[in-house]
This record gives sequence, structure tokens and C-alpha cells, in this order.
Amino acid sequence: MRPNDSLKRALTATLLAACLAVTVVAANLPLPPRDEVNSITARDLKKHLSFLASDELGGRYTLSQGNRIAARYLAAQLESYGYRGGARDGSFFQKVPLSYRGVDAAASHVSFTTSGQTSEFKYGDDFLSAPPVRGDFSGDLVFVGYGISSPKNKYDDYAGLDVKGKIVVLISEDTPEALKSVALSDEERGERAAAAHGAVGAIGILPPPTIAEWQQMKAYLSRADQLGLPPHPTADGKPFPIIAAGPPLISAIAKAMGKESSYLQPAGKAASPMPIPAQAGVRVMAIAKDAPAAQNVVGILEGADAKLKDEYVVFSAHYDHLKTTDNGEVYNGADDDGSGTVSVLDIAQAFTVGPRPQRSILIVFHTGEELGLFGSEYNTDYEPVIPLAKLVADFNIDMIGRSKPAGDTDPLDRELSDKDTLYVIGSDKLSSELHKLSEATNAETAHLKFDYRMNAESHPERLYYRSDHYNYAKHGIPVIFYFTGLHRDYHRTTDDVGKIDFETMERIARMIFATGWRVANLDHRLVVDKAAAASAPAK
Repeated sequence: MRPNDSLKRALTATLLAACLAVTVVAANLPLPPRDEVNSITARDLKKHLSFLASDELGGRYTLSQGNRIAARYLAAQLESYGYRGGARDGSFFQKVPLSYRGVDAAASHVSFTTSGQTSEFKYGDDFLSAPPVRGDFSGDLVFVGYGISSPKNKYDDYAGLDVKGKIVVLISEDTPEALKSVALSDEERGERAAAAHGAVGAIGILPPPTIAEWQQMKAYLSRADQLGLPPHPTADGKPFPIIAAGPPLISAIAKAMGKESSYLQPAGKAASPMPIPAQAGVRVMAIAKDAPAAQNVVGILEGADAKLKDEYVVFSAHYDHLKTTDNGEVYNGADDDGSGTVSVLDIAQAFTVGPRPQRSILIVFHTGEELGLFGSEYNTDYEPVIPLAKLVADFNIDMIGRSKPAGDTDPLDRELSDKDTLYVIGSDKLSSELHKLSEATNAETAHLKFDYRMNAESHPERLYYRSDHYNYAKHGIPVIFYFTGLHRDYHRTTDDVGKIDFETMERIARMIFATGWRVANLDHRLVVDKAAAASAPAK
């Protein structure tokens, strides 16, 4: 017998034992006490939702008075259950700074020089800036492929290139095939990697599907009232300027390289970095003014175990919705995401009915999800209320309030689930153990049919990237996103309480509580055996 065969057998046996251990863990874990589970009721869910989705709260738009009232209500409920405020000041309100930004298009331009010829490119038609960051930079151009510098993965697009004082041209929203399954930090890619290597600015090349939406992007990014988070600072505390090239500018850059435009949009294939015989001068005149701060609502229930209480299991939902129209029409958002919000609220109280779990519980009601996942991005990428390394998993609930009635043939309800079906998204992306534990818990409790269609990367809705859980998952934190499907009332004024199926909500919320309760009481931290997604399209 060859040594390699012996080694292979040993490794196979070890892996098999590990897989069996995970299965046994999921199967042998106790379930939460019945009185804790039964404390989640359709009656309580309806009580909370009837207030939060009422006309008086006006839709809970992020910057509205109704949103602030909703935040107060959620905080008061958490405090009454025995939670403490999770914000840095000890309150339940994590401030989320926002600003209105825009671009002076007439004063913004790109000058591109190659072979002694200079061409001018206009803001909007030829390039965009998102988010708008004031920039006035110039220099030689260097193509840096995907712009990734990850020594730990033995991959560096900057190897052998001098980009100090220069403008890098990089492929945005894509990753080479060799790194598709690898977790890359923000510092290893994009503008942060470019800044770390001394570049003065960057020109991003978007993939063809995104370029196809150029006119829609232009319409939005040319507005003067774009609401957003502060730009991410670089190591020196200043935002790094980056623009997105439109088709004319992409064509000009490719021509200077002696290539076709498709060379700069390789869809994961090899893209060899190289100096470009061209120079550019970029001016973006951004205009910004402070907006009122928004707020996440955060509460903490300290765990019972002296050591494990320093680890946190997160339950999240977004409590914001859409702005009331000028003529007074209210987008109540009963399902989106009133249903997730009140489910998390009832789950929060269930953890206080009996003995506390071993790990701590972090409840986060995110704001600004409808505007672009602002609340969750702030809590993960800017100032986390709890260091991300201490977060074990995030259970995110967004729209679980509707079920498809028998005989419903409305095409807008085609993917709405029935009473016995639930879309489960993300459970297998990072942790095989979490996925198995989720399946086992459902089999022992709710007996729902888990539908994983929307978990597929090929699904056109790309829902894994479209709710707050993604901002946790991209940092390697295992997540599960629970969802019952889009429907005819999605983002319409008709998304109201009268259409909510509270009995099915109760069934789902109890199952989610049981799953999270098991994770909070595991004798070990969830095993993360898969890499985080490297990037995601904009919402």
C-alpha cells in the first residue's frame, strides 16, 4: 500500500467523522422549553404590527417622525423584556449618520490623453461617481486587473507594478475564477487596496449587465439629493476618489491599450495588469450637506455562561419602509418588513421567559434598508455595536407575513409561498453545520417545506444580496434569511395588516427562535467551513 493511499484513507475517515459529528450535534440538541416557544403568539404579533403598520406612523420612512416613533416603541418593548441598550452610549439607539450628496455635472469632467491626443468626457454620459466624492486628481494610468492584493491567497494584481501617484484602472464588481470561493477583506480589493499602494484615484470598469443599466444609474446619480452613508475613509482619513467609466471612456481606455472593450470586462477570466500609455485628469465636483441622523435600535440580553456570553447570536429585521406620498397615501409596509420586525420582537421576549441562553443575544432593528442597506452597513463596516469577531450568526427576517391562498393565479404572486413553505436563503453559504442544524430543527418543530430556489446564485432576484443579512455574511458571519416571497402588494400602499397570515407567522417565528436558541446554547461555536462572498451588486 502506497503512503499516499494511507494518508488519503486517514483524511477521509477524519472528514467522515466530522460530518457525522455535525449531524449528531443537530439531532441530539435539546429544543427550547415549551413555554418559551409558546410565548410567541399570533395575538402578540398582530398587536405589535397593528401599531407599527398603522396609518399614524406614515410608513416608517427612514427620516420620518413615524420612524422615530417606531424606534421608541421597539426600544420600550426590549427594555420591558429586560434587555439593555446596545449602543455605545448605553441607549437603545445606534446613530447612523447620513448626508445628501450630489454632483455639479457641468464642473465635472475627465480629460484623457494618449498618443498626443486629448479627449474630454462628460459626467453622466461618460462616467459616474457613486457615492459622489469630491476629487481632483491626475496621473498616468495603470491597469491593475481586478485590483486585488491578497498575499495570504498568493494573489496580487499589483505585483511588479508601480502605481504610486498614478490612477489605477480596475475591474469592479467581479472576481477572478481563482478567488471566487475566497473571502476577501475590503482592504484587499477596490479603492482601499489602491490607496494602500499609493494610487491617487481609480477608474472602475463595470461588468456588461451593470453597464446595461447605465441610463437608470445616470438618472439617480445625477440627482442632488442622494441620501447615503459617509464615504469610507482610507488610512489617512480621507475618502479615496473612484469613478465608474461609461462605454465611451471604457472604449478609449481599451483602445489606448490596443485592446477591445471586452478585454476590460472579462467575467472572471484572466486580465493581465499592465501600464497604459495614457494619462487622465479627473475632476468631480461633489456637493454634500448633512441629513438628520437615522438610528438602528439595538438591545442586548447577556448570556448565562461566564465565557460564552462574550459571543453573540444576532436576530435582525429592518423596521423602516417607504415615504408617504405628497397626497397622503401611506405605504404601511405590514409585510415589508413589519412582519420581520414584530417576529424578531416576539423572539426577543421569548428568550426572557425561561433561563437565559449560554450566549448573549443581540437584537438589531436596522434602519435605511429600503434606501440601500444603510443601517446594517453602518453596524458592520463603520462602527459595530459589538466587534464582528464576537458574532456567531445572524438570523434575519424580511417579509414572512404573507401566504398564497389556494386558487391565486395573479402573476405577481407567482413566487409567494403557501402556508407550508418557506424560502430559506444563505444557510449553506458559510456554515454546513448551521445548514444541518436549521434543517434538523425545522424537522423537529414546524415541519415546513424549505424552498432553496432563491438561495441560488442564478436566481434573477439575487435575494442573498438584498437584505441586511448580507452585510454580516460578507464578513464571514453565518446567516439565515427567512422570506415567504414577493407579492402583488410589494412596495405598494396595499401592503397592510389585513392581509397578514398571523398563524403562519407564528409557526415560522417559533421555528426561527428554536434554531437560534440551539445556536445560542451550543457547546462550541458554529463551524465556518466556507468562504464569504467577495462582492455583491448594488441593491
